[in-house]
Amino acid sequence: MSPITPEIRACAEILTGNDVCKEKAKALLREYCLPDGLLPVEDVEELGYVKETGFLWVKQKKDIVHKFEKVGKQVSYATEITSYFEKCKIKKLAGVKSKELMIWISLTEIFVEDPTSDKVTMKTPTGISKTFPKAAFEA
Repeated sequence: MSPITPEIRACAEILTGNDVCKEKAKALLREYCLPDGLLPVEDVEELGYVKETGFLWVKQKKDIVHKFEKVGKQVSYATEITSYFEKCKIKKLAGVKSKELMIWISLTEIFVEDPTSDKVTMKTPTGISKTFPKAAFEA
């Protein structure tokens, strides 16, 4: 069941169209002091954002797999991605998985320690985390 209820939609800024949505996603990542390439989504149909709570969703036509070349990591983005944005943090992330060895592992949190940090940390539901250079995720 999608967490995007009619009540959430009623208080959200909702954008449609691939180019507009991709630009808004990058702008929000920068606003929250995160690397603007963390959400390399394609064929975006809708992006919704609730400023009061930081809730963000992205709907795209199909799942995509993106390889972050600088760190050699493949990341899968589902057709629906949801999360909550806070300063320097994405939490309660759903719809994003990272490939570790031969298995896909869900990511639930992405953060930087502070706006000037040059590291980004990604966390799994089990609490295991991995830290990478922030520059590897900049568009």
